[in-house]
Amino acid sequence: MRSFPFPDKIVSRDELTRDLLYEKIPKEDLNTIADKAWETGAAAAQAILEAYPGKTMAEIARAEYLKVEYIPRDQIAGKVRYFSEYYSGPKKIYMYSNSIEKWAESNKLEKEDACELILSHEFFHHLECTRLGLTSKQYTVPRFRIGNVKIGAMTIRALSEIGAHGFSYTFYQNRNVQSKDYLRNHAVNDMVFSGHKKAEKIFEDNPVMRFLTGKNKEKNHG
Repeated sequence: MRSFPFPDKIVSRDELTRDLLYEKIPKEDLNTIADKAWETGAAAAQAILEAYPGKTMAEIARAEYLKVEYIPRDQIAGKVRYFSEYYSGPKKIYMYSNSIEKWAESNKLEKEDACELILSHEFFHHLECTRLGLTSKQYTVPRFRIGNVKIGAMTIRALSEIGAHGFSYTFYQNRNVQSKDYLRNHAVNDMVFSGHKKAEKIFEDNPVMRFLTGKNKEKNHG
């Protein structure tokens, strides 16, 4: 049984294999950088959940003055189906309804839940562009290497996708949809608990996360 339609923490590591710079990343660093990106997303989700208790992602987007437009289209480019796109300039997310419906059906999800998941994925990219900084910059590889000399630096775009997976997973699991039995099992519960403990550590150490929920104010007056 698939416990979740989006990649979990372990499966999200596979995003790195699809990055154009994958071969430049030392094998011993792969899991470490992937997990750090995931935990960044999970911590951001924890912060948003505290800042907007009980709110849906659509409600949070409105509160953040983020425009969301639903377009009745099955968006396919080449052989890739797109469900949504985020544009940082106008702070706008396009949601492709027909694509989302197909995805929801294939994963046995209600359309509302599918939209919540996909919107939360794009919302994390919005946070990257407005508050957190790009997760892709957490790790770089040299543009060129001549012997032991490294020249230039390139970021790993897949890390942003892993961070978005961590955000969506954590947000979704902690919203009211977690009561649906087909999304839960003991193994998932254990993994989520472990991920939350690590996310809490990132949350405590990150002033941006504390700012999102007003923790700085509590700390300064404690």
